[in-house]
Amino acid sequence: MGIDRFKRPQFRGFAALIFLFGFLFSMSNYFQPMEFAFYSATFDTLSMFIVYQLNSRIIFPKLIKQTRRYLLVSFLIIFLFSLVFYLIDVNFIPRLPCRFRSKQPHFFHFMRVFFTTSFVYFVATSRNLFVSNQRLIENERLLNKEKLETELKLLKAQINPHFIFNALNNIYSLTYMRAKNAPEAVLKLSEMLRYVFYDCSKERVFLSSEIKYIDNFASFQQMKSNHKQNISLKSDLGLNNKEIAPMIFVPFIENAFKYSRIEETKDAYVRISIENINKKLSFIIENNIDECNKPSQGSGMGIKNVQHRLNIIYPEKHELTISEKDNKFCVELIIDI
Repeated sequence: MGIDRFKRPQFRGFAALIFLFGFLFSMSNYFQPMEFAFYSATFDTLSMFIVYQLNSRIIFPKLIKQTRRYLLVSFLIIFLFSLVFYLIDVNFIPRLPCRFRSKQPHFFHFMRVFFTTSFVYFVATSRNLFVSNQRLIENERLLNKEKLETELKLLKAQINPHFIFNALNNIYSLTYMRAKNAPEAVLKLSEMLRYVFYDCSKERVFLSSEIKYIDNFASFQQMKSNHKQNISLKSDLGLNNKEIAPMIFVPFIENAFKYSRIEETKDAYVRISIENINKKLSFIIENNIDECNKPSQGSGMGIKNVQHRLNIIYPEKHELTISEKDNKFCVELIIDI
């Protein structure tokens, strides 16, 4: 507690005054008697303190946004206070019992006081500008942080309705076809809903949970076909305890199943790989693109959503590459987690 007290502004200011008085006293005492040096250093310290506080507490807060007015008022204050301090220094200090009188010409004496007052005023202005600028930077940082947090919450909120609509469409398709595995699909859907509504409310989830969701999603898709779909999911078990932002891969996976038409075409495929490469998480997904089902201009809002999330959550810590060639669509995402 004792150390923390000396870190407070009032104690730092008091320590600065003591240091200033000691410096001025030692300088004066080198040329003048000790008693006179004490009075002179006390007067100079108090005069500097008054100018500094006047600038910091009154002039700067009220006029800093009016530059010309601030400069004009500052010059007048410096001149008037210099004149007052000069008159006191010339007429009162030498009348003290120590009776030391300066031999300096009055003009040079006044200019010394004027420049000293100007220097203190400049130091106060510089310090106040620095503190004001730091506050602006901190406020901007807090505003940007709040903005990013709000954006992220909105982006995450878009995941749930999007997922529900897709899931209901899948359940509708299974029940419409009177598939025998419809009950199993409902069970898997409940697991997926539990993950989306409970786990995805957190900022981070275990990668194992994300992989489990992807596996359920693939199984869910398989139920929509009578033929064996060409789906492969390869994952590195060593990454299971790593944490990641929830549903970060899902938009890419949904697009892969959508545009490959894998539930209808036997030659279609979706290949997913999640591995640890050079101590970074590597996610790669490849799929064919059906000629009659190519993405239209302006589609892919889910991908834009996840790109925006990546920029917020992993700024300068991710690499996203999306390519399309020879009716093959490939997404490669590398994240430093």
